[in-house]
Amino acid sequence: MKLFRCRICGDPYLGAAPPSFCPFCGAPERYMVPAEEYQDRNYIPDLSDRSRANLEKALELEVANASFYLCASACSPEPVSQAMFKALAKAESEHASVISKLLHTKKPEIRPDDKACRKEPQANFAESHEREKRAVAFYRQAAAEAVEERVKEVFSALVEIESYHIGLSEARK
Repeated sequence: MKLFRCRICGDPYLGAAPPSFCPFCGAPERYMVPAEEYQDRNYIPDLSDRSRANLEKALELEVANASFYLCASACSPEPVSQAMFKALAKAESEHASVISKLLHTKKPEIRPDDKACRKEPQANFAESHEREKRAVAFYRQAAAEAVEERVKEVFSALVEIESYHIGLSEARK
């Protein structure tokens, strides 16, 4: 067994090899490093106004998406949809944690948004698809606007992760 850490969320993983995706935030394997090589790079003393504004918007987006997924999981009549939405809620919540660290703020409480989802899983997968497409477009823009290396890295990783989420919703809608 070896200990790995994700460069995006910082969470530890025990295994013989790094996972293909971080089990916490969903970052691809290349972001998983041996624990001895991990460096916490979340303290940015002079965060630019543009990056701060984009991170604040990203935090709102991730909290809203996690709340949607919690509702969608609770509303789903079958176990596979419940599990998928629950996993997506956990990933979005982890993204909110990462962004909160960069902003040096407490992560907001995340609760199901009962007004954001529907009783039909197909409608929720369609809504998921649209939410993830908006997230990818925004994160792509935010990565291009970031002047701080760490902020650019996080937004770029979120583009990849949310793109995988689009693939999940496309397969189900």
